[in-house]
Amino acid sequence: EGPIVQIGGTIGSVLSRHTRFGEDQVRSLIAAGAGAGIGASFNAPIAGMLFALEVILGNFAIRHLNAVVVTSVAAAVTTRLAIGEERILSAPVHSVGSPAELAIYAVLGVLAGAVAATFLRFLEAPQQVRERFQGWRRPLVAGVLVGLAGIVEPRVLGTGQELVAGLLRLSADTAEVWYVLLGLIAVKILAVTLTLNGGGSGGAFMPSLFIGANLGAMVALLVQPAWGVSTLQPGAFAVVGMAATFAGVARAPLTSIIIVFEITGDYGLVLPLMLAASLATVLAERFEPHSVYTAPLRRRGIHLPTREDVDLLDTVTVADVMSELDTVCSPDATVEEAADLLERTHHHGIPVVERGRLVGIITLTDLVGNGEPQAGRRVRDVMTPRPVTVSPSLPVSEALARMAALDVGRLPVVAGDRPDVLLGMFRRDSAVIAYERALGATTDRSLYRQRHQVRIAPTTAFFEIWIPHGSPVTGRRVKEVEWPDDVTLVSIRRGGSVLIPHGDTTVEPGDTVTAYGSGGARARMERILGASGGDPPSAGARITG
Repeated sequence: EGPIVQIGGTIGSVLSRHTRFGEDQVRSLIAAGAGAGIGASFNAPIAGMLFALEVILGNFAIRHLNAVVVTSVAAAVTTRLAIGEERILSAPVHSVGSPAELAIYAVLGVLAGAVAATFLRFLEAPQQVRERFQGWRRPLVAGVLVGLAGIVEPRVLGTGQELVAGLLRLSADTAEVWYVLLGLIAVKILAVTLTLNGGGSGGAFMPSLFIGANLGAMVALLVQPAWGVSTLQPGAFAVVGMAATFAGVARAPLTSIIIVFEITGDYGLVLPLMLAASLATVLAERFEPHSVYTAPLRRRGIHLPTREDVDLLDTVTVADVMSELDTVCSPDATVEEAADLLERTHHHGIPVVERGRLVGIITLTDLVGNGEPQAGRRVRDVMTPRPVTVSPSLPVSEALARMAALDVGRLPVVAGDRPDVLLGMFRRDSAVIAYERALGATTDRSLYRQRHQVRIAPTTAFFEIWIPHGSPVTGRRVKEVEWPDDVTLVSIRRGGSVLIPHGDTTVEPGDTVTAYGSGGARARMERILGASGGDPPSAGARITG
């Protein structure tokens, strides 16, 4: 599965680069190609789709879904037309014999998480060994050691597909013993570690299934003699062990559950699969923060970026922040005229328009022309023809990704149905405006939700407080009083008139303050205003709830 993931991702990358897509579309197609490779290899299209979203992209954003789903379906159809419905693994139908077995499956999930973390630690441990054995010595030493491991236990060599298939069919009366399976786990981890760190080619998927199947069957065989509630099926525990171990190794619980479903065709273990895979993922992440796919990147100093800031800019479109057309250039203008135009407008690039149609863009870089003088030449001779453009409806995040991929500071904005009709320009300062607008909108929504929660809280209400003589706030302005944070002043009734309070409104004795807030805020206001909570001497000026 390792090579096919790289091959599929490479195909997606090549296609996206030839179409001059932005960074976000490149991500989508790379993930789609990798997921299609997984789905085609294991005849598991749904798992391939989840692998692309959960492992490669690390999110389930809707914008990636179209490419991933289409390629997964196409890969599945192609594979089944070529080789039919054949699966690399299959298992008899299993089920949970008793609800009490879920406790054993939970223990299996914890053990799978611990084994997955140990496996990942082993893969990381030989770093010093790799530095010590350089050149031809490293694969030679690793090959000899793997060969010795194969002499001790030949079943650990290769994919181990035959052994796993046999474990999935184990019944309660099997002759296998648990410590043999434990030995297979240890030797397999050692062989995989030596292979990958010795420069050999191998993946992590089938080794994880091998280790997990042995672990699950081992737990069933170990517990069965002391378990009198039901008959434990080692084959069922092998199925769950596969999913849980791969979930811990790859940090992909959904992919693990579905791919085991599709590979084995067994849908009778939904609850134990979900339970064990979740526990294994949480525990493995607790002890080893990086998965088998991200750890090699970390060793090379590559840190995958998060998408939170770009997702914020998904809420703003190019039309909201694009610059109006303040100047354009003719293709028949001289280079000197274009240079003067750029200097006067303080732009680094301006669109080139002929007969109302966008034909190119001229930048300072074009005018320099590899350091050679461009005097006497026309703009059409040095401009960038058929520039990459954006439409007004495009999210700012995608426009920024396109600019980053092309390493440019501006993009013409054209009509969606007429790519030669120029509407404006999207520049770097437009991105700053977009971010400020998106951030402001997010803050406004957050404040609105806070105000709405206050309004619908069961303890909030309008209340009135009468200001007695001798109150500590008498004669002070509203802005000078430290009002509770969770209260809003509504009005001040003074005699027969009602005042809308503002910062310079003076509080006088005998005023009745109407406010909105919680019961706790009312009590704090009474203390601040020096009100006892009793009724004022005049009717209508009272404390109400």
